[in-house]
Amino acid sequence: MIDTDKYEGHTPAPWEVNNPDDDESLIFSVGALKFVSSANTRLIADAPLLLAEVKRLREAIADVATNME
Repeated sequence: MIDTDKYEGHTPAPWEVNNPDDDESLIFSVGALKFVSSANTRLIADAPLLLAEVKRLREAIADVATNME
């Protein structure tokens, strides 16, 4: 399980990317370009883990729904 407490204080959505189709982009919060906080860097770094967990949970929910039918 992912310890989501380490993301406390992150910049709330919405976030934007300056060139979403590029391989390298600058990430910033709406209305201000600033240095990235440590909470934001942890959240960015763990994005692949968070995505994997969302996919795992969706699969588990689908399995439960199938077994209930």
